Amino acid sequence: MGVRKVAVMGIQPLGCLPQVSALTSYPNCSVTANAIANFHNQMLEKSLQKLNKDSKDSVFVKLDIYSAFMAAMKKQEHHPGTLKFKDPLRQCCRGVNSTYSCGDVNKNGAKKYVTCKNPNSAFFWDGVHPSQAGWNAVYSALKSSLHKLR
Repeated sequence: MGVRKVAVMGIQPLGCLPQVSALTSYPNCSVTANAIANFHNQMLEKSLQKLNKDSKDSVFVKLDIYSAFMAAMKKQEHHPGTLKFKDPLRQCCRGVNSTYSCGDVNKNGAKKYVTCKNPNSAFFWDGVHPSQAGWNAVYSALKSSLHKLR
C-alpha cells in the first residue's frame, strides 16, 4: 500500500508574471527571470530522477507547469476557437497607480484598485495569480500529461 504517485510541480515562467513584465510596460516576458525559473525546474527534474532511482519505483512525477503556462499564453495565436487573451501579460486587477496593488484600500476603506470589465479576457487576475480563464488555459495545456499520475 502507500502512496503510488506524488505529483511535484515546477514553477511557472516567472518572467511572464505581470509584476515582472510591468517593469518594461508589458511588451515581453523577462528572459532573465524565465532563465532562473528554467534552471530551478531543471534542478528539480534531476532531484526527482535521483529520488525515483533511489526508491526503485517511479513514484515522483513532475508536472511541467512552465511549459503549460507558455503554451496557454501563446496557443490562442495559432489555434482558432481556443481561449484568447488580448494581452496575456497584463493583469485584470491593478492598483490605481504604482503605489497601490490589487485589493488595496486607503485608511477610509476606499478602493485603490480597478478591475477589467471582463475577467475572462485576462490571463492573469493580479500581478502573480492567473485568472479563472488563465487557469483553464493552463489546465488545457497540461491535461494531456496528467495520465502520468495513474
